[in-house]
Amino acid sequence: GEAAGECDGGGEEGWALECDALLVATGREPNTGDLGLDAAGVEADEGGILVDELLATSNPDVYAAGDVVSGTPRLTHVAGEHAKVAVENALFGGAWRHTSLVVPSVIYTEPEVAMVGMSLAAARAAGVEVEEYSSALAGNDRAILEGEDEEGGFVSILCRRGGDEIVGATVVGSRAGEAINELTLAIHAKVGLAAVARSIHPYPTTGEAVMQAALGFVRARWATMPNGDERDS
Repeated sequence: GEAAGECDGGGEEGWALECDALLVATGREPNTGDLGLDAAGVEADEGGILVDELLATSNPDVYAAGDVVSGTPRLTHVAGEHAKVAVENALFGGAWRHTSLVVPSVIYTEPEVAMVGMSLAAARAAGVEVEEYSSALAGNDRAILEGEDEEGGFVSILCRRGGDEIVGATVVGSRAGEAINELTLAIHAKVGLAAVARSIHPYPTTGEAVMQAALGFVRARWATMPNGDERDS
């Protein structure tokens, strides 16, 4: 079959697309209408069930996790992590804050688009001054071997200006969802970009592009080497 779609362009010139199939993803809404939340003393708003940092609801004996939580990213891996948080805190006296989670996201297109932390636009909107370090997959040997070097893939890493604190990253390319894990861990564990740059990455892998982008931070801080006359003096 065939499918077609049109976009009004948001006030600008629109466009039309003809394709084999059209996927309409309208998002998710929490299904809490028949849970008897009022009777249980559990407060909710239009976005879902209200929780504190430990995922406890307004009824201290009830915890909520996943898509039903108000304001949470509705991603399967977030729901899974919420389950761990709720079990540890509700049953084992833990104090694991769900607000401490660093959440990556992946769009499973061809090529994949993976993101974690701030985007450049979000950093600007928040008034966070950043420096960007990037690497194109066109020069990545794994991408070349797989015939993916002309897909426009890249790694972009944002650091807070003046240091190597990673505040966000974007990876575009095949296996981007795998490559973003290293950067998610770096943000969560507060590992600086210099340490990522100096960590050996296997060859040939897409992950090498993360190292190459990180090396941009190191190279930008190399001291200018003296010329021969200065060394002899």
